Amino acid sequence: MKRKYVPQVVTTAAKKMAYRFYHFSEKVLQPPFDRYDFETFDVIKRILKEDSNCIDIGAHKGEILSAILKRAPQGQHIGFEPIPYLFAQLQKKYGSRVRLFNTALSSEAGEAEFTVFKDRPAVSGLKERNFQDTQYATEKIRVKVERLEEVVPPEMPVRLIKIDVEGAELEVLKGGQRILQQHRPVVLFEFGKGGSDLYGATPELMFDFFDALGYTLTLQQYFLRGQPGFNRHEFIGQFEKGYNYFFMAYDAEREMPHVQL
Repeated sequence: MKRKYVPQVVTTAAKKMAYRFYHFSEKVLQPPFDRYDFETFDVIKRILKEDSNCIDIGAHKGEILSAILKRAPQGQHIGFEPIPYLFAQLQKKYGSRVRLFNTALSSEAGEAEFTVFKDRPAVSGLKERNFQDTQYATEKIRVKVERLEEVVPPEMPVRLIKIDVEGAELEVLKGGQRILQQHRPVVLFEFGKGGSDLYGATPELMFDFFDALGYTLTLQQYFLRGQPGFNRHEFIGQFEKGYNYFFMAYDAEREMPHVQL
């Protein structure tokens, strides 16, 4: 079943109302709906200062960019969005405040085929995802592919990186390893079955990548509550059992998570 088009102004207003309800219901109702975006907003509020620098990879319609700009209006921010019409919308809305690139990211630079899901652009990617019992209209386009560390200036201290690229997250991270080693930013990333397996990315590989850099893997809600992160076995279990598909990585020596009041 195809998703119906809903004007962006309506979805934005609805999400703001849902965000307010989320904080109320967390204390009272403990609702079952997806709370990753709301937790992301809270992490942004927790860790960013007015002049923090951020990177949004897979900027889509700019919801996370808006939250970043609100919290860190004096920072330098970079956004990546390979879908041309979404990039044009971002450029029109944020171009004066964010450095935007109409390109995909990976571990190697070049050019590649990119599948755009016309009815559901959020699941578009360098490799075409398969949705059982659902057919979406798709379009194949050619996109420029960059390595993150070759685009971001070495002298730009990065505080936060958000990655949502439908399975290519580990490839993006490999192409930005210098930034992680140099600036130790917090990383928020999507990682789940149906996307990551298309790129040969396993939970073992993802955990070992971050572990080698001295990063802790966790959930945003755990970080906000000051709870410890995952060991290797726990992270693999989270992935394999499908408990969560949006994670957080941070340098435990730099960050000091504490209980949210």
